[in-house]
Amino acid sequence: MAGEPQNEGKMFSVESNFQKMARRSGGVTRDQALSNAQLAIDKIKMGFGDWLEGEMEALLLQLRKASTAGAGDLSWAEAAIIHARQIRDVGTTMGSELVTFITNNLCEILEAILAGVPPRNEMIVCHIDALLLAKQEKYRHLRPEQLPELASGLRRVLEVASTPAAATLKE
Repeated sequence: MAGEPQNEGKMFSVESNFQKMARRSGGVTRDQALSNAQLAIDKIKMGFGDWLEGEMEALLLQLRKASTAGAGDLSWAEAAIIHARQIRDVGTTMGSELVTFITNNLCEILEAILAGVPPRNEMIVCHIDALLLAKQEKYRHLRPEQLPELASGLRRVLEVASTPAAATLKE
């Protein structure tokens, strides 16, 4: 009824083990933590070339399966996009912005295929060729802006690849 007090729940805080540990004294300063993180990234960068090579091989293996897969079988694209995303997600951290740019485009092409856009092999091959170039040491540390013709060409290919009615690449 109108005059009855409402049953309000009691608020109580729960302190997790993480919260206790975060509040305790000691530990590492923010600057030291950032320095340690940068050292760890620098150490990982030494093996990046080998890791990239392995991911590229796995990506290419999945993309080759497209030629033998049936029309409705997109398992190759589902597997390929996992490797493309891994390369994309790690590339910039390792100083390979061009690799990230190209694999991001490739991810968008594969996502369009998974969404129902018919696969266009020549567009995938175009991006793979660019990725093979970008993984070379002399190109690996370049940014897309430093290769404007390559970047704009890949963007145009991506625009065409993402449209379902795309039949040909316009000049």
